[in-house]
Amino acid sequence: MNDEYTVGAASDLTGMSIRTLHYYDQIALARPSSRSAAGYRLYTDADLSVLQRVAFYRELGLELGDIAEILAAPNATDEDHLRRQRELIEERITRYRSMLAVIDKELAARAVGIALTPGERREVFGEGQFVERLLDHAADTEREWGDTPEFTQRRQRTARYGEQDWQRLRAELAAINQGLADTMTRGLPATDPTAMDLAEQLRQHTDRWFHDCGYETHREMAEHYRANRRSGRNYDDMVPGLSQYVHDAIIANCRRAAS
Repeated sequence: MNDEYTVGAASDLTGMSIRTLHYYDQIALARPSSRSAAGYRLYTDADLSVLQRVAFYRELGLELGDIAEILAAPNATDEDHLRRQRELIEERITRYRSMLAVIDKELAARAVGIALTPGERREVFGEGQFVERLLDHAADTEREWGDTPEFTQRRQRTARYGEQDWQRLRAELAAINQGLADTMTRGLPATDPTAMDLAEQLRQHTDRWFHDCGYETHREMAEHYRANRRSGRNYDDMVPGLSQYVHDAIIANCRRAAS
């Protein structure tokens, strides 16, 4: 089997242009092992392996000077290069995942209408874990409810909200949630009229600010809510077990309305 390839054949096998191969030869980055009697470049299988390494490192964004240093490392084996390439790919994957996380959170924010400037978002929601969980919850909401009329209505309504609307919305919700937390810590069961009244306020809050929310819809939301642990963390951070209490109060209120 012939193990020498002309520059044209090497170009076809590596996907590099002939001009690039000539340039790599000129700068001593990847030279052919020999030349024909007529002076034409001839590449061996080993030369093609070097060219493939160069192409791989270039794809990963390394400069030619850096690649030359890597290739010149004494006693470096094919396995060493594969491990180095794997490390570089892992670094890129980590970086891209971080970028995707930022994009996903911004898409989630826009999907539920939180199209505020960074400064406005900090003014309304503050910073730290709360806003992170808010956007995580928005992403969960889109995944679970994205194809429903309720989600479409939610997106249409909230798209019109400005900073003051979000401040009013958050203040109202905070008061309801605090009321539920206080009711639970007082030892009242979720079936107590006080707890059910607060659950009714929560339903009306959703109906007023986000989408039509009848009792059956609210019941479905409560069931989905309990099935998603991430959605309950804000409640459980207030009082451990509050997410279950809110769920139970919603169900009790729906039963009261149906009786």
